[in-house]
Formats: sequence, structure tokens, C-alpha cells
Amino acid sequence: MKLRYLAAVPCALVLAACSTGGTDQTANLAGRSLMWADGITAECEVPPTIKFGADGKVSGNAGCNYLVGSWSMEGAKIDLSGLGSTRRMCSSAIMKMEDTFLQNLGKTVYATAEGDKVHFLDAERKLVMTLVPEAPGACN
Repeated sequence: MKLRYLAAVPCALVLAACSTGGTDQTANLAGRSLMWADGITAECEVPPTIKFGADGKVSGNAGCNYLVGSWSMEGAKIDLSGLGSTRRMCSSAIMKMEDTFLQNLGKTVYATAEGDKVHFLDAERKLVMTLVPEAPGACN
């Protein structure tokens, strides 16, 4: 009976590796400043950015408004429920991008890393958005 359970362990590990694509790792976000990869367009003034402090604080720019709050991680599971932003109005294109970015943050349950990219995933581990290291002048 015990042998049957031992044989199931390697199979479960293989399935777990396949479910994450085998290349993703738990993201180490502390001290990183990232920007939304899809926010880097010719039209944008500043792509949405988010900085994860080692102290559990978040800061950034959602596109038009400042982003502040807190974050925590346990394994690949990330908690971004303590986020808030200012309430300025900008052009409709920037507000649309900002709304999408904030909605994506609200859907995020897991964070994985692939090289220098960070993938935010929903509860079903489907990709919500990809973040890349923040780079000055990305929207020039």
C-alpha cells in the first residue's frame, strides 16, 4: 500500500512542473522596480511602474496616478490587497491603460519569474500580465 503512494510522488512532481511551464520560478520581488511590459507603447508618456520594497511597501505610477500600499508573498502566492492610488484625471488613453493595469493587479494571485521578467497570474494560474525591469526613457 505504501509503495503505491511513493510511486505517485514523482508523477505529482512532473505534473507540477508541467503546469507552470517548467521554466517559471517563484519571483523575488523585494527591492525590485518593474514596469508593465504591455504599457511600453509609442503613445505612452510613462508606462505603469511598481516598486516592491523589502519592507513590504509598494510604490509606483499606475500611468496617471501614484500607486501606494503593501505587498507580501508566501511561496508564489502574492497579496496585493493593500493597494491604493491617487485620483487625478489624465487623457482617456492614459486612463484606459491605468484602469487595465490596476484591474490586472486586482486579479493577481501568483507571481513567477522567468529570467528578469515577472509574470503575474490569476487564481487559475493564467497569465494576467508581465512586468520587466524599469528602464528610463522606455516610452520616448
